[in-house]
Amino acid sequence: MVWVRGWAVLLLALGLAGCSLLDAREQLARIGGACVISGTVGSNEEADESDGTGPYVVAVFREPVAAVAVPEPVDHVVSARGGSWFFALEPGRYSVLAFRDEDGDRVHPAGAPVEYVAGGDSLDCGPGGRLTGIDVRLNGDDRLAHAIRLPETRAPADPVSPDAAPVSLGRVTAYGEIVHLGDPRFASEVARGSQWRPLDFVLEGYAGVYFLEPYDPGRTPVLFVHGMNGSPRDFAGLLEAVDRERYQPWFYYYASGLPLQSAAAHLAQVVEELEVRHGVDSLPVVAHSMGGLVARGFLNERARREAAASVPAMITLSTPWAGHERAQRGVERSPVVIPVWRDMAPGSDYLDGLFTDPAEGTELHLLFGYQRGEGGARSTTDGVVTLASMLHPPAQHEAASVFGVATTHAGILSHPLVLERVRDLLSGEQVE
Repeated sequence: MVWVRGWAVLLLALGLAGCSLLDAREQLARIGGACVISGTVGSNEEADESDGTGPYVVAVFREPVAAVAVPEPVDHVVSARGGSWFFALEPGRYSVLAFRDEDGDRVHPAGAPVEYVAGGDSLDCGPGGRLTGIDVRLNGDDRLAHAIRLPETRAPADPVSPDAAPVSLGRVTAYGEIVHLGDPRFASEVARGSQWRPLDFVLEGYAGVYFLEPYDPGRTPVLFVHGMNGSPRDFAGLLEAVDRERYQPWFYYYASGLPLQSAAAHLAQVVEELEVRHGVDSLPVVAHSMGGLVARGFLNERARREAAASVPAMITLSTPWAGHERAQRGVERSPVVIPVWRDMAPGSDYLDGLFTDPAEGTELHLLFGYQRGEGGARSTTDGVVTLASMLHPPAQHEAASVFGVATTHAGILSHPLVLERVRDLLSGEQVE
């Protein structure tokens, strides 16, 4: 994350009311026109084991077109033990069903039990439609007339192809795509643009979780979450702290302009499918600045999803737990308010809800900088964020350790003492 440049862009936009805000107005209007279908999935307490014991799958299909005998799913969600699920879709008519992937082969055979939403009737989800609170409980009574085959891999689709299925968030999300940090998608101009044009960022297939190499079952994944206007490239220096013989990095890349709750829910849904696919049982997290807010929301989402893997440690670097006053100024003064500004404003509903429930089984470690650097705002501690925000009492209360370094907001990502601290925390060594 490059907060300084991000807020400089914000202030320039507020002063000039230029094209960035005009882009944002159009983007937010289009996002508001999407269709969202969401709910929970699980089994009835009275159900016998005939409904299977594998992970839950919730699949959404578009209304069948003529001569299509076996419809293909538009999108699907994989849930290890049940819990929350959601789809963000192009407006249209859809049907939704749930089943358990008993054999873990992504194929549900004909005649196997399923549970249809609304009795199998189609759901009309028009522009801006919000079909929420759908509780799907598998009982094994309904049977499937045809086999369902989920795609072997989840890779960004071409949303403009004439033969493409309706656009959905899952179809334009990266699920473990292998890249290098020099990938053009991670360029600073792309990352900065995601604050003003978040929909374009998503539709281009940039959002999702990326790997640097094929998954290795002998090494533990470490999830990295960048901050505002950032990208996986921000962690290039910090990777020196990672024992690559023992750990493998995963990177979450998301649009900086979207609500933080949306990013947290998206991350939770993507990671859970990857955990199920690869049999992951442990996933420590390292997050920078606003990425820590996304990561803490991610933990809350996992509690609602009964995720498979544990998150033994969450290491946050210079996270503004109490928000940032400039976000509040943007909310108050800008003719177009970017959603993330509302979440970043002190006292926002998102910030107030982060520590409502403890993150069971996860040790939180707070790292912060206290060197303002050249050009840093006088009111800040590390040049971007205040000490009061980085050491917000609810975060300190939950933290297993707090560690300060004489460095700037960006410098904390490569400071030798921070690299050593992160290495020790990942290894599980006792730290003071």
